Amino acid sequence: MSDELANDENDVTVADTVRWLHDEGLARLCGIGERAMSPIVAYTVDVATGTVTAFPAAVTGPGTDVVAMPADDLPAPGPTSKRLIVVGVTATESVLVLDLAVIAALGINAERPEATARSWVAQLLLGPQITIVTNSPELDAPAGARCRHTFIPGGATLFTVDDGQPPVTTVTLNPAIDGPDHLDVADDGSAELYLGTRFWQLQHALSVNDLTWAALTAELELPAEEPDSLVSGRAGH
Repeated sequence: MSDELANDENDVTVADTVRWLHDEGLARLCGIGERAMSPIVAYTVDVATGTVTAFPAAVTGPGTDVVAMPADDLPAPGPTSKRLIVVGVTATESVLVLDLAVIAALGINAERPEATARSWVAQLLLGPQITIVTNSPELDAPAGARCRHTFIPGGATLFTVDDGQPPVTTVTLNPAIDGPDHLDVADDGSAELYLGTRFWQLQHALSVNDLTWAALTAELELPAEEPDSLVSGRAGH
């Protein structure tokens, strides 16, 4: 993996990889998406080797081949990480990154989906261009107009993500009917992510428990500092 993570690849951990992603990795992954022939919906970063794999949203047609490259060969960081979020760690010890800008609607299914959603909201608020609207008091954060708690008709618990570029992403918690894109989180923190015909088995999905969320939302009232505390390889557990 790149020198920013470790000199010896055997010393690299999941937490190291997540820190690197939030320091600059996500902004560098954006460069892959901008140059791709087809929209890239997800990326994996192998913890041991640093190999980055990009997965187009479509699986057939021009520009839909899965592409792998070393982390050192990624494009230079863009100005923001846009709507990229770290979802968790796959069964093959890779960190899974999802681009919500490519997904109009996605569901999170869990006994308490708010814990997973908090991890996503906390990461998204690192991007100054992101605006979140939610009808869940458990996702409300003191970020002014950038995170608004309001009534949303329809009865479902959800939050929307907007960065000024369509489409607005809607994430629904325990939706009545699953669409083609959804994350199923088990009680032990393992999960399964379905994006159309693509599938990932996760040994751990990032989440944020009540105590950690209280600390994070308190930090949001202060000037932004290092993002390391926002997520970790075992956040919320």
